[in-house]
Amino acid sequence: MSKDSHAGKEHGSPSKVPPARPDMFADILKPARPDIRDDSHDGAFDDEHTEGRNWAILLTLFSFFLVQIGGIAVIVWLIFW
Repeated sequence: MSKDSHAGKEHGSPSKVPPARPDMFADILKPARPDIRDDSHDGAFDDEHTEGRNWAILLTLFSFFLVQIGGIAVIVWLIFW
């Protein structure tokens, strides 16, 4: 089959361009749930939310330091054994 076998069959012709939708991006950027913005806490946290947040920070720091110590132990093991 030659390259010109599809010539004149209107494949990809500019006359078949779909209509432009200028409001399409506005629909995409619109939040799916409008109440999400209302529930956000930009100010100070109340006491019921800070305890879980503190535990999450402590666990993150602990795991970070544990990985660092493990990496140092592997380097020392590779050098001296």
